[in-house]
Amino acid sequence: MKNFIPLFLVISLVFVLVNCSENPDYVYDSQIDNIYFNIRNTDGSILYSFADTTLDIVEVTLYLPVKVSGNRLPKDRSMKIGVVDAQTTAISGLHYAPLSQSYTIPADSGTFMLPVVLYNKDDILMESTVVLSLQLLNSDDFEVGFPHLNNANISFSARLEEPEWWRYWLGELGIYSRTKHFLFLISSGTKNLHNPAVDFFSTPKALYHISEYKAFLTNPFVWVGNNPEHALDKQANEDYLFYLKATPDKTYILKWENETGKYYFIDENGATILY
Repeated sequence: MKNFIPLFLVISLVFVLVNCSENPDYVYDSQIDNIYFNIRNTDGSILYSFADTTLDIVEVTLYLPVKVSGNRLPKDRSMKIGVVDAQTTAISGLHYAPLSQSYTIPADSGTFMLPVVLYNKDDILMESTVVLSLQLLNSDDFEVGFPHLNNANISFSARLEEPEWWRYWLGELGIYSRTKHFLFLISSGTKNLHNPAVDFFSTPKALYHISEYKAFLTNPFVWVGNNPEHALDKQANEDYLFYLKATPDKTYILKWENETGKYYFIDENGATILY
């Protein structure tokens, strides 16, 4: 019995090798290599907002990861990409830089970071989101053999968009609003929070950032005193307008409530931001 088991394994291995050599389905013998988008979201969606920073950014370059499925060759190779007009609302030259006719993947490389330049020049971005839908195309050097990984859809605006991580901390932050998001960004000391189901040990750090945000909501007057680039202007009633001095036209209402005897920020939907 001790000798039978190794002999059986050897016979099985020979059987597999013979069948694989005779069956081309088990061998990589494509005449041309493939490329695909290596984007985390399976639908290729990407969200970007120029409002993620208080700086007046008018242009940004996003780098989309493209991977080679197949051989790494000791020569430069060319890949192509196009715009899917039916799914694109962004305008070339106004909302994004025109694409190149082709892009070069360097020799011996299996990954390429595709540069996509977005513009913040159009006032419409303050109120609405535009979409740039990209699609990998066949070229002399590459084919597109993975249809479900062929597209990248960039949605962008100059307003804040709900980030994926917000839902992980819904109990602490409440229902999303752009005003809440902006106030969180300027006061918490971070631009994102982790997923506690994936990284439990980062939870104390996340709770610290949330406490900084809530401290700001509780007493914005003290916070403004420590952050003089912002201002609170008293209005004719008991209310204040809060704003960044560099952008005085973009204000947020800090409203006095007689019932509680406290100040609360009001979001873009007219809802009170509780803390």
